[in-house]
Amino acid sequence: MKRNGFTLIELVITVIILGILATIALPRFINIQSDARIAALQGLKSEMSGTLPLVFTKASLENLQTQASTNISLNGDQVELAYGYPAADSAHAWDLLLEASFADAVFNADDPADWYFHNNKAEPFIRFMHPSKKSSSENCYLKYTQALSTTQGPSFEIVDSGC
Repeated sequence: MKRNGFTLIELVITVIILGILATIALPRFINIQSDARIAALQGLKSEMSGTLPLVFTKASLENLQTQASTNISLNGDQVELAYGYPAADSAHAWDLLLEASFADAVFNADDPADWYFHNNKAEPFIRFMHPSKKSSSENCYLKYTQALSTTQGPSFEIVDSGC
């Protein structure tokens, strides 16, 4: 007699095997998304870090490295500086220096952008967030602290506990 189709036991075993594979693969997939966000933050940090010496060299040539707040003309744009380094300001510094689009995570969270930022002009730092984690409260961001003096240059901190 010819067999047509699968027996009930074969179907149950197939469903069990697929369930086991899903429980193994799903956590790895979720972890891959987290790793991708962290890698994107590290890439942004590298791009910003590579920009710092170029801006500082230009500022030094114009004797602007000792001023707490000033502007420098780069490619026709006025870039805001703090002690010769880019200030913690997206619109007047990083938006002009990097080949990426930025949107304010508080006021323009619905605007499509490569990166979202959150900063308070009273604070000397800015946070850059991945598009899938637009709120700094999600603890998945790159924090750039501008230079605070001629002896204390800018710094970076990646917060990835919520990525």
